[in-house]
Amino acid sequence: MDYLLAPLFWIVGLLASIVWWVVVQLLWIVVWLLLPLAIVGFIALRVAERVLGQDRVRAWVKARTQKYGASASKRIQRGLFALGVLPLRVLFWFPIYAVWHSIVSLLWRPKWSPWQRAWAKRWRPVATPALATAKDRSIGGARNVR
Repeated sequence: MDYLLAPLFWIVGLLASIVWWVVVQLLWIVVWLLLPLAIVGFIALRVAERVLGQDRVRAWVKARTQKYGASASKRIQRGLFALGVLPLRVLFWFPIYAVWHSIVSLLWRPKWSPWQRAWAKRWRPVATPALATAKDRSIGGARNVR
């Protein structure tokens, strides 16, 4: 039994090590990028309180946080309502589909895009002048007709 489960444990260990590496990288990003910004913001807030006055700065911060908080709250309410009216089977399959779609998007890209096809068909030559349509005979439309 030990030999049968060894590959499974190896795969689980590999996935766990990849997840742990991603978590550690995100923590270092937070430490080296976001923490210095938070420190600078805190210092700037204290300097502004000394220069402009504590009540004025706190009123400004309160107005901004209420504005952004209200808009974020509205977005969350709309999203929760949309999720709340979905059937349970959709709520069950949605995360599975999201993971599947992200894996497929990472591993496979189509050779063409709709824009490339549309752009290529834009200058398709007309076979003969007799087969030109009314649109091609209109003003400025007969570019490819000889």
